[in-house]
Amino acid sequence: MARRNRRPRSTTTWRDAAHHNHNHTRNRNAPTAGQTALTAIRGYGRWVAHSPDTRGLGSALAALYPLGEIGHLTGADPLMLGAFAPPAALAAWVGTYKKHASPRYSATVAATAAGIPAWLGAAAHLGILNLPTLLAYSISATVTWSAYTWSDVLKKRRAWAREQLKWDELATAAGLEDSRLIGIDDTRLGVRFRVDVRATNKRASQLAGKGGGLAEDIAAQIGLPAERVRITADDKHAGIIRVLVQMLDPWAGPATHPAMDPAAAPTLAAARRSIMDGPFVIGIDPDTGNPMTLTVFDRAGGHHVFVVAPTGSGKTTLYNNVIEQATACTDVLVWGIDLGKGTIARFWGPALDAAAGIGEEKKALQILEWACLTIDHRSRETGGRNHQPTPTDPVILIPVDELDTLTGANSSIALKAKPMIEHIYRRGRSAGVELLTASQRGVVQYTGSKDPHANADNKVVLRMNRAAEMGNVVPEWEASGMPNMASYARGVKGVALVVDSENTWVAGRVLDLSDLDAVERLAHQRGAPTATLPAALVKGLPGYADRRRVPATSTAGGGGTGPAAPPPPPPPPLSGDDRRELDAAPGGAEPTNGASGERGSRIGHGWQAGFGIDPDDHDAVERLAGELVSEVEARLRDMPQPPKQPTSLADMIKAKEVLDNAENNPPEVNQNIPVSEKIAGPVLALLAERGADGATPAELTKAVGKGESTVRRYLAIMRDHKPPLIVGSGSTRNLRYFLPDHAPGADPTTDHGQ
Repeated sequence: MARRNRRPRSTTTWRDAAHHNHNHTRNRNAPTAGQTALTAIRGYGRWVAHSPDTRGLGSALAALYPLGEIGHLTGADPLMLGAFAPPAALAAWVGTYKKHASPRYSATVAATAAGIPAWLGAAAHLGILNLPTLLAYSISATVTWSAYTWSDVLKKRRAWAREQLKWDELATAAGLEDSRLIGIDDTRLGVRFRVDVRATNKRASQLAGKGGGLAEDIAAQIGLPAERVRITADDKHAGIIRVLVQMLDPWAGPATHPAMDPAAAPTLAAARRSIMDGPFVIGIDPDTGNPMTLTVFDRAGGHHVFVVAPTGSGKTTLYNNVIEQATACTDVLVWGIDLGKGTIARFWGPALDAAAGIGEEKKALQILEWACLTIDHRSRETGGRNHQPTPTDPVILIPVDELDTLTGANSSIALKAKPMIEHIYRRGRSAGVELLTASQRGVVQYTGSKDPHANADNKVVLRMNRAAEMGNVVPEWEASGMPNMASYARGVKGVALVVDSENTWVAGRVLDLSDLDAVERLAHQRGAPTATLPAALVKGLPGYADRRRVPATSTAGGGGTGPAAPPPPPPPPLSGDDRRELDAAPGGAEPTNGASGERGSRIGHGWQAGFGIDPDDHDAVERLAGELVSEVEARLRDMPQPPKQPTSLADMIKAKEVLDNAENNPPEVNQNIPVSEKIAGPVLALLAERGADGATPAELTKAVGKGESTVRRYLAIMRDHKPPLIVGSGSTRNLRYFLPDHAPGADPTTDHGQ
């Protein structure tokens, strides 16, 4: 076996070993003088680092005193040392004022910088070992230290340090460790933090999103409702978020409209302005107290407005705000259409240039026709340049409430109204004809088409019933940090979200103009508009000159828009042709007041309805009845016979979807879609006339007289028919259509009918 090596035993006892180790450890751990001094210096440095501005300055002033004695002992030139005072003061002033823009702070730093060489020069001459010098230096140093410490810049730094500490505590509690506060602004209701989140390994968009829960966590730590903390990503830096904290309730105060003050109402009614003076103020932003504005027309041209507002959300109040300011403009005419409730015509009638109320579908169509004719007239005059509004050639604002009564799926006049609404939306912007349309939902069944979405620069969303409805108006609302109008300011009436064409938004409360009695008084005090249309334009607007023939007291939906004209004498019974002309007049009514008021009241629904006869004349009544029967029979004679088999609603919807997608359908699908002679006839006639020159889609649209989108769909169907009815050549702006015989490269000997 291998032998184990053993260490020799020491002769020292275990007691001696313990005593030796104890003394050795004590001697080894005993600090030296240098270590003690170094530890003291480090501790003092940490103490100064906690407040470098004040403690550092005090330490420097204390160390400066003995430096003067060194200059005295070495025999330094006092004048040479003192000569450095002016340039030091100038450099200190320029450097600090450029950075902080604080005269008090810069003066203190400049005086301190100048005092250092001045003190060294004085101490080099006098020495420091005398009472007057010590006393003078102590007083000067104390004053300098106090002035610097209590300067506005140092106060801001201390306040900022406290806010930074508060944010650090709040961020840690909310799970946002390692974030850094880089800015804080006081707002009307609280504060707004700018926070650098790059060190948190989280994206700003992730923290600002609704699913992150950071806003709710912060609100819980402060003790506020979740909706009073909002987080958005910074527009200029992807690593920064903005945290808005509303310490005060933004809805505590009322949003009263000036018209609600009886003393101010007459002044408001007499106030006049130009639409170019600025946007319309429709509410107040609770965060800033700034007005919430809506731009209808500015130097860039017109801006259509699309409002989505369910029942009871405050749409009437919003319209009252807009119309109140529009009717105060000297270069705006308002043509109101409200076939659903008649509110616009009933209460704003005296201040409007034209209006259509309940049961006045013909008048509504006529207003839309005037608008289209005005657009065409101005476009020809200006070549498409932006209209310049004047009192003699004003902007025309058409507020349409309940758009579905015009263009919706259940509207009886949708086929006539929709092409005109589309034309105004697409061409009215530069011509100074602007639409303000409102719908309960932002879907095609209510709007009739997608033009309000595509061509309305301004989107206004009022209180919504469901968050899903927001996406039908502003598809990217959540990603843009917009509030959810289904939950925004719960329990508060009249809230609105306004989004412009650049996706810039503001949310707040609409000014309270819900008292319709006050609105009616205001409209009467304001009176008829002062702006007028040019005579050349008026001549081209059928029935425009007679728009005020219905008295303001008419019960037909409140359609009256001004004082009634003097009543004409009762006319004799009219012939059939004259009666049809009268029935086609705006509103289909004649005024009756004054001496004939009794007669008008007896036959209100006959004479005023435009039948043009005296109901007391029995022969005239019988003759009219016979003519009406003959006319009805003549109209029914040309009507098509109903099909033997009914068509289900599902099949009708499917057929409409196929027709709407005609431009994207496969050719075999379009081949089964028939083309009406009213469409194909004008198209084929124009192409036959043009021959090898062909025609553009715009020219064919004008020839057919239908909407542009409708004609384009049928052109695609005619192109895909087998054999093709027409042939297209080119693309986009160069697209032209031809008959097959005249298409570029066609063989004239080919028989296309086979």
